[in-house]
Amino acid sequence: MKPMHIWVGLVFLTLGVFGILDATGVADTSTMIGRWWPAAVIGLGLLAMIAQRRVTFGPLIVTAIGFVLLADRLDWTDESLFWPMAAVVIGLAVLFNIGSRQHAERAGNRPGSLALFSGTKIRDHSEHLTHTGVSAVFGGATLDLREAHIDDKASVDALALFGGVDILVPRDWRVDLGGVPIMGGYEDKTTGNGSLPPNAPTLDVTATAIFGGVTVANEPN
Repeated sequence: MKPMHIWVGLVFLTLGVFGILDATGVADTSTMIGRWWPAAVIGLGLLAMIAQRRVTFGPLIVTAIGFVLLADRLDWTDESLFWPMAAVVIGLAVLFNIGSRQHAERAGNRPGSLALFSGTKIRDHSEHLTHTGVSAVFGGATLDLREAHIDDKASVDALALFGGVDILVPRDWRVDLGGVPIMGGYEDKTTGNGSLPPNAPTLDVTATAIFGGVTVANEPN
């Protein structure tokens, strides 16, 4: 499971469980949510860096903002705590970056791409593509695979959270699209599936669309 999917699932699961506990009178969770909700912002920034396999400015700023908000909600008056915590966050992200790069190289997979509060377009030229991922969180991402090659079968994990993901594929690829739409949707706009030979390369796309959309097509809109 991809890091961004884990974050989305945990946030919704936590909100749901706390809401049930509060509604049934088992526990007053509104105060806890009011104090700790910035932890979700911190998690978003950290997992964005994990998904990108590197430390970049945008996710780092999101993480820092989350720590500032959390410090404010918890009344941390000792300002000297902030920078050591930020250093720990950066260090862990760098270490994960190194490990993730090595694992991806050994497995022959392409690291996933992320658009966070922005738009991005990625062109993949892999000669033996087996797996990749693309995520758009409050932004838009286009993954262009039209110059990539699949030996037999490959897969893509796509996440659209309050954003949109477009995946462009060659006309001679068969597409198998499925996933989880939550107040969102996904659509296969490719034209060649019905006329392709049985041994055509197959791309399995797993789409998670939460208040967003995932589209697979042969040409850009």
